[in-house]
Amino acid sequence: MLSLADTKRVREMAAQFNAELVEGDDAITITIDNNKAKGFISSYRIFNGLSVWVYNINFQSDFKIDLGLSKDRSYFFSYNVEGYFLHRFGDQEEFAKILQNQNMIVRGNPETSEQIVFPANIDLKIAVIVVDLKLLGNLHIRNARRIFTNMGEVLPKVPSRRYYRHLGGINTEIEKYASIVCENQDLDLVGGLLTEGAVFNMLASQVKEYNEGIAKNQSTLSNSELSKITSLAGYVIYNLETNLTIVKLSRHFGMSPKKLQVGVKYLYGDSVGRYILNLRMGHAKHLFDTTDLNVAEVCARVGIANGGYFSKVFKNRYGKLPSQYIN
Repeated sequence: MLSLADTKRVREMAAQFNAELVEGDDAITITIDNNKAKGFISSYRIFNGLSVWVYNINFQSDFKIDLGLSKDRSYFFSYNVEGYFLHRFGDQEEFAKILQNQNMIVRGNPETSEQIVFPANIDLKIAVIVVDLKLLGNLHIRNARRIFTNMGEVLPKVPSRRYYRHLGGINTEIEKYASIVCENQDLDLVGGLLTEGAVFNMLASQVKEYNEGIAKNQSTLSNSELSKITSLAGYVIYNLETNLTIVKLSRHFGMSPKKLQVGVKYLYGDSVGRYILNLRMGHAKHLFDTTDLNVAEVCARVGIANGGYFSKVFKNRYGKLPSQYIN
């Protein structure tokens, strides 16, 4: 069953936001659609010692949570698929800003509270995995033993009277797992297994990121700059029909063309031009799959004027000419 603390916290939020509450033995979810917030918050248990919180929501005003004091000293692994939030321990004056595509590992202590602030009018997709090593150590489930062993070897041994926070770099690899955790609400067998697998992979990726660090591939850009660049895909897709140059993109993101090139190469392993071209081709395929547009119309939609060039690039990527793909 879910812990009493988790259940109590979700019930309190349901009352505060006039939310619909769905409660079971291993999961509890509130759905909000009013002038206070829109979206859902859920908490569910994988097995003893491993549970998940999901925030897929937009608050209409800043929402502050005081996590209070905890005796279990669990580790919290959070990852922001979308949006940002603020975090601090009770004796700290300044909040740390946890950016989009950034992961955070936290372990509190029984004598220090924690505060989280979810900002107003920001679309939030946040996955939080809660790990209690003491509970995991008593289980004989294969995945539980694996997590217990791996985390025990890698994570810092934080003294009982100290708290710990690790702010990871901007990491887009973890996003593919965290997105499934944030968006999949299917309660059937297949949906449950898909989400459970995504939780294990997300946790493993975060432990790996912590263990390896990013020192050997350190970007010269700050986390804030890298986080900006992770929204490049959305901006490009929205503006595909326009002439997207690196100068225009640099102005939009408030950084030099050189920094933009370095950031895209660091995050995605491609030049800006190649990355945009891949987005154009991906969107073209999506249009062919979901609409009745012809080749010329799709060319215009993805911002490529030369039909011959479009056909050549599309074939290189997908193995067929656009006309063949349609048929």
